[in-house]
Amino acid sequence: MNKTIVLFKSLSIFEIVLTTVLAVALGVAFWGWTFVYEIAKPFLKVYGLSYFTAGFWIFASVFIPQIVRKPSIAIISSVIAAFIESMLTHWGLMSMLWGFAQGFGAEIVFLLYGYKKWNASVLIMAALVSTLCSYALDFFIYNYGNLSLNFNLIQLSSYLFSSALLAGILSLVVSKRLLRLGLLEQFLIAKD
Repeated sequence: MNKTIVLFKSLSIFEIVLTTVLAVALGVAFWGWTFVYEIAKPFLKVYGLSYFTAGFWIFASVFIPQIVRKPSIAIISSVIAAFIESMLTHWGLMSMLWGFAQGFGAEIVFLLYGYKKWNASVLIMAALVSTLCSYALDFFIYNYGNLSLNFNLIQLSSYLFSSALLAGILSLVVSKRLLRLGLLEQFLIAKD
């Protein structure tokens, strides 16, 4: 309980508001992305590539922490986004479980770098570890152990590629654009 209080005391009101607003907006965006995923899934699933469009759901756990750059933001933002998504999609509150797993995976990478290094390789690594945690959850919930090793590797590879692109690289591109527009001046990302 004490560490939670310390965490929230270290956050400025701007960081709390930005994290919440962006996470809510991303939760709505994740709902919209569900339509893209559902349309593409039947065509991709046959080849084991149904995760090829799933990487965008990792975005909240990489993008928001890159701006705020403080402990637990990956988990908090990912869970908030997943909660909003849960109210809008057929996955319901189970989405929050994935939100936690994805945020936790990214949080591990940011912690390893002491919340000090935020280049493309770190963001991509955070997206990849987040994806591994998310896929591990899928593996147990959807009984992927019944699928062949080859099929699992194809699924996982497509998910990792998608996440590197739609979470890692996209986070960097969007944040740099927002910086150039001067919208992130109050946050640690602007100090680089």
